[in-house]
Amino acid sequence: MFSFRTTSLFEQQDRTLAHGRLAVLDSPTAWYPEIESYLWEILAGRGKDVVLLSEDRLDTATLAAERVDALIIERQGSGDCFDPFYGKLFNFFRQCKEEGCDLPVYILDRPNPCGRSVEGSFKYGMCHKHGMTIAEMANMFFTDLGCKFPLHVISADATMAGRELLTWSIPASDDFSGYFTAYFRAGQYLWNATNVSCGVGTERPYEFFGAPFMKDFNSVEAAYNKGVFMRRATFTPRYGLYAGEECYGYQLLANPTEPYNSVLHAVRLIKLVKDSCSGFALRDDAEEIFGEPLISAYYNDECSWEDLKEQIKQQEQRWLRKAKKYLLYPEPLTRIK
Repeated sequence: MFSFRTTSLFEQQDRTLAHGRLAVLDSPTAWYPEIESYLWEILAGRGKDVVLLSEDRLDTATLAAERVDALIIERQGSGDCFDPFYGKLFNFFRQCKEEGCDLPVYILDRPNPCGRSVEGSFKYGMCHKHGMTIAEMANMFFTDLGCKFPLHVISADATMAGRELLTWSIPASDDFSGYFTAYFRAGQYLWNATNVSCGVGTERPYEFFGAPFMKDFNSVEAAYNKGVFMRRATFTPRYGLYAGEECYGYQLLANPTEPYNSVLHAVRLIKLVKDSCSGFALRDDAEEIFGEPLISAYYNDECSWEDLKEQIKQQEQRWLRKAKKYLLYPEPLTRIK
């Protein structure tokens, strides 16, 4: 059973919400030391009737052991395929299907910080930047798996966070620092397939890219893109790759007057650094991170830029057709032409 509700969680008449024992899962960056969760509306006055659930405990055995009557999820998605929560949610739904679990699940939806933009090819069953909300993704998993448990979505327009907070106010992860993270991350995350830092460990992750061996790399004209300005920069990550070392590279600055496909631009930048810097290397799991086989082929000069662009265009169009069936809001998904 699936329902989409346009009033807040606390206006629902479900007896389980009013009197049952609830498990609550929210964004991992949203914990508050005193009450342990920012979902104060849900927790207020409930005491021991609320169980705070971390993502690594999202399974039927834990919920059964805790003897909960319903699961509430308010999780901010990153808007790209690299958010591990999508896989955890899919596996939980599959487990519920296989075990015949009928626990009601309530998802308090939030807007996608990346908006409705679609970029890239398929990875983990979705585009690199997919344009859907957490609840729309859950609707897809629920439908495709043929699940039978009660799944209730509270519209993003009816939740406190959806109405009153910017979509990046409570970040999807520790390395999701703000608006421009959403703008660049789907593409800049691909640097994780290489030995070049994508700025994780700085105040502006996914806006920077660079490495200690890129000191003499000072030309990005071959990867020119009207959607961004490129500022020569140095940065020193506090943690992660090259922690404590000075990295030489660039900062991406969004040009709001032009469309921008972060995935295609990142692919060109990585190829340019590969061809220009002798210290560049791909990681052993590069193909898994890239997702699209033609990306690796392009780096190895086994396919042309035009062939790669055409393949990604087809993948984006395929995703638009698939995702359309599961959208819960009137605004359609779009791709950059």
